[in-house]
Amino acid sequence: MIMDDEPDTFGPTAGAVTAATTAELSELGVSPESNASAAAAIHLARLLDSAVDAKDAAPAARELRQAMHTVRGMAPPKSKGDKIDELESRRSRRTA
Repeated sequence: MIMDDEPDTFGPTAGAVTAATTAELSELGVSPESNASAAAAIHLARLLDSAVDAKDAAPAARELRQAMHTVRGMAPPKSKGDKIDELESRRSRRTA
């Protein structure tokens, strides 16, 4: 019987894909704790990191791609500014 406080040595492990997915979710401002698609993406990234052959990796990669597509679509838009903001920024740099 596995206790909850024991490390899961047989579960998926985090690696480069998990780190990249976590970083992208953070940049998007989407938390896996409050978004099911983001949580699924983290889990799929861990599965992809743990895959031992291409047959294991391919479905995880496909589903991770789809989950991240969904997350990106739900992410709050970032304010980029418009041409006026850009011109104002240039003017303040020139006069400074």
